[in-house]
Amino acid sequence: MLLYSVRWPGVMLCTTLYCATFLLARYSGGEEASGHSSEQTGLLLFMLPGLIAALINRRTPLLHALLAALAATPCCLMIGFSRAFISQSLLQELAWLTSAVFWCGSGALLVMLWRALAASRLTR
Repeated sequence: MLLYSVRWPGVMLCTTLYCATFLLARYSGGEEASGHSSEQTGLLLFMLPGLIAALINRRTPLLHALLAALAATPCCLMIGFSRAFISQSLLQELAWLTSAVFWCGSGALLVMLWRALAASRLTR
């Protein structure tokens, strides 16, 4: 019954967007000479799939965003360890993807906060 209110086409759309964000944030552009600062700011891009997942599903926005992120994580791991993109160890990839799931959930929570504030403003 927990997954009864989930719209699966929305989860698939957000999973696709999450994978595209993964490719964009992780493997776009060259490495900077000063370090990996672009990778840390690139994690903020993962709020976008969470925002869209929360806007698609009004009843359970956080569950929708986390399902999309967790469904896309194995695909992103397989992309990360393909021959073209081998760059880091498994533990580093898992840590990076865990923070990506966190930021995706944060995007959904931001939409939930926005809706709660809008609803409280209407009741005044």
